[in-house]
Amino acid sequence: MKSGREGLVAAAERLPDILTYEDLQKLCRPDLPGRPRRAPRRATVEAWAKREHIPYRYDGVGGIWTTREALNQALGLRQAEEPDAPYDPEDIA
Repeated sequence: MKSGREGLVAAAERLPDILTYEDLQKLCRPDLPGRPRRAPRRATVEAWAKREHIPYRYDGVGGIWTTREALNQALGLRQAEEPDAPYDPEDIA
């Protein structure tokens, strides 16, 4: 069984809609062509996520994670889904 960061990366590979801390670091501060940067710290990534209203959770090993759907919705790339309309009890009978 993998532990720590390796386990999170392995889980994210099985669940492609999960964005790991490393994914969020790349989105927060992408490398420029010919000018690679040092990866941003968690505080920087967390501040970026808060500023962009991206919901996230702590991963338990010093980083944060979110879902692709949450990221897209926060960045305005996808509208929030409408809740299901209430059902009519007669429809079930």
